[in-house]
Amino acid sequence: MKVNLSGVSLKGNELKYLKNILKTGILSIGKYTEEFEKRVSKYAGRKYGVSVSSGTAGLFLLLMNHNLNENDEVITSPFSFVASSNVIIHAGGTPKFCDIDDHTLCMSAEKLENMIECEYKSINGKLINKKTKKKLRGVLSVDIFGNVCDYKKIERIVKKNGLFLIEDSCEAFGTESAYGMAGSFGEASVFAFYPNKQITTGEGGMIVTDSRDTYLKMRALRNQGRKDMDLWLDHSFLGYNFRIDELSTAVGVAQMERVEEILDKRRIAAEYYDNALSKIKGVKIPHTPKSQKNGWFVYVIRVDEKIRNKTMDSLIKNGISVRPYFTPIHTQPCYKKFGYKLNDFPVTASVSAETIAIPFHTDIKRREQNYVIRKIDEILNS
Repeated sequence: MKVNLSGVSLKGNELKYLKNILKTGILSIGKYTEEFEKRVSKYAGRKYGVSVSSGTAGLFLLLMNHNLNENDEVITSPFSFVASSNVIIHAGGTPKFCDIDDHTLCMSAEKLENMIECEYKSINGKLINKKTKKKLRGVLSVDIFGNVCDYKKIERIVKKNGLFLIEDSCEAFGTESAYGMAGSFGEASVFAFYPNKQITTGEGGMIVTDSRDTYLKMRALRNQGRKDMDLWLDHSFLGYNFRIDELSTAVGVAQMERVEEILDKRRIAAEYYDNALSKIKGVKIPHTPKSQKNGWFVYVIRVDEKIRNKTMDSLIKNGISVRPYFTPIHTQPCYKKFGYKLNDFPVTASVSAETIAIPFHTDIKRREQNYVIRKIDEILNS
């Protein structure tokens, strides 16, 4: 049997809306884009939404709004897709990494607080890195695999230290934590809608915020710096073409019409894996806080690092598509210039060596899950 790692669920009004668009000829920033922005921002508990070409683009624009330079540091997680750190560099700043919590795999609030207290000192009201003399400007937190960070503590930490907080919630759409919905924390948050995400637009992302000023600035920056009241060839800001097309957002609207159905199916599939895999010796299932209702992105198990690669190879030979999630960002070749070593962030190093993302998506069949479960058990305990 062949079992794919991910898949898309296009069982709603996607085709109907795409046909409507082709009849009107309005292919960019039309009624579907506006509707999609309203639906997503409302779902996340935010006032405003700005559709962009990708989650990466959304994070980049928010960082550009802070006018970073090479003397500015932004703390983020080393356990993430590389884009969440790349955007800090692209925006002109320097990424500074904080290790993760061993259970949620999100940035550790305790380590963040300790890091700021130990590595920075206050000079003229600004936090200065004791070694590099760079200023600490903000935190870009990353919600991982559907889990959200401990924002009760993180928001207190950033407020206390006069820092900005941007929430990368590209992997946690639909998660309900004890403190609020994913995407509702910090000055602004970003979602992504790549095909393996909870809902998809193909490519695309969205900035959500409660700040009207941020909302208007992001609308301008995504559209070549043109403010809403600018004439067609007037550009108030140095902007970018980070627009999303109307065809993509039409798919997004259709997905949002089914969002609860989609999330419920993913939760049921995750619970089925939880119940079965928790009984298999050698498997550590994902941790979800009891107070959290997960919006599942991927399903990632952990096995002993000594047999992780062998286990993955065996699963692949049996037709089961798997991936390691994630390679630590600080060990990527393009990050060598920062001088990090693997064990600078020991929890990230340990977790990264153990993870295996197994097949998981909205419409995964029970027989596919049973096959995956059976093969994992055979490989680890035969």
